[in-house]
Amino acid sequence: MKDLLRDFRVRRLLLANTLGSIGSGVTIFAVPWLLVHQPDGNEAFRWITIATTIVLFVTTPYYGAWVDHHSRKTALLASEAWGFFATLAMAVTGLVLGGFSTWQLMAVYFAGMLYYTLHYPAKFALIQQLFDRSQYQSLTGLLEIQGQTAMMIAGGLAGLLVEHVPLWGILFFDAATYLASFLIQATLPYEATHLAGGKAGGAGRPSVWGGVAAGWTWLAARPRVAIFFTCALLPFLIVMASNYLFPIYVSQTLRASALYFAGGEITFALGAIAAGFWLPRLIGRHSAGATIPATMLVFLAGLLVLIFVQLPLAFLAAGVLLGFGNAGCRVARSSLLLHLVPNAVMGRVGGFYQVLDRILRTVLVMAMAVIDTHGPPAGYAVLTGVLLVALVGVWLTRDAVRHAAAP
Repeated sequence: MKDLLRDFRVRRLLLANTLGSIGSGVTIFAVPWLLVHQPDGNEAFRWITIATTIVLFVTTPYYGAWVDHHSRKTALLASEAWGFFATLAMAVTGLVLGGFSTWQLMAVYFAGMLYYTLHYPAKFALIQQLFDRSQYQSLTGLLEIQGQTAMMIAGGLAGLLVEHVPLWGILFFDAATYLASFLIQATLPYEATHLAGGKAGGAGRPSVWGGVAAGWTWLAARPRVAIFFTCALLPFLIVMASNYLFPIYVSQTLRASALYFAGGEITFALGAIAAGFWLPRLIGRHSAGATIPATMLVFLAGLLVLIFVQLPLAFLAAGVLLGFGNAGCRVARSSLLLHLVPNAVMGRVGGFYQVLDRILRTVLVMAMAVIDTHGPPAGYAVLTGVLLVALVGVWLTRDAVRHAAAP
């Protein structure tokens, strides 16, 4: 990692990503907390989560294909530009109107989630193109540390600000972080080596959904690897569904303040930072096939704490376990993807998993309607059952990744 940090490109990426992650993190924290305290806020939050997922399900394949046939740097800068202009527009609207109604809060949440969806596939493809294969494990660990450090800062800031500063003021701050991230990443040296003849597009490129099909074709030729990658994605999807449950759990089950909600974000980030430091070493020593099941067990322990120990301090402890388990899976899974998937189809394979991500995420969030009659712990019980199925799938296919090789 020390050698990587001497590379000015890595330092710029880390700084820019930290700023952008703080901006998006504050928005994604503050808006759900404000929403669930509105009349019928739980239902509004659930439906905007589902609607966002469906919209992104439809648009993601187009974006994945576009990333494969255009400059990855352009795609990354476009995501930052979207974050800046959308957030600035929302901030001005809130300032002029003197506050935000429920539908406006839902719009702010949608804009933040769209930024997240645009940013990460482009960043992933750019990193694969800029750096050598030998650097992938350390680099993914560094990026996980950076991302979670930023989210820890965002959680702390949002916890302090959300009950004392108007949302439009928070959004102005967020917009500034996106602008700074754009300006820093604009200085990165980059050549779009994946474009035929140096031009966007190339001849004979597949249609958008054909691109998703191409991603599926690559995976279908390696079914056990595909199952492994799919099951290893589940902790992340459970975290996404938990983003719906967390503010409701803290507010209505624990009856705690926003500071405990922020504290959960901070302890989650601390666990993830620890994973970012340790996982590259563990993967190098034991392999991802052996590491991912172990980190999923840690994640399982965090879910069980939320179900059976309904205390504010236990919630903070569960955050550490969930953060470590989720980040451990992400680091190992990302490293495997970078090693096994050819750069020429990375956007399409990523697009396929983005589509699958949205389908499964929609199903999981819809299943969270169980909390209306049985409370948030019942939602975590459903997610625990899903994780157990994924853990079995990872365990049964873990040897496949050892033999897989990119064509």
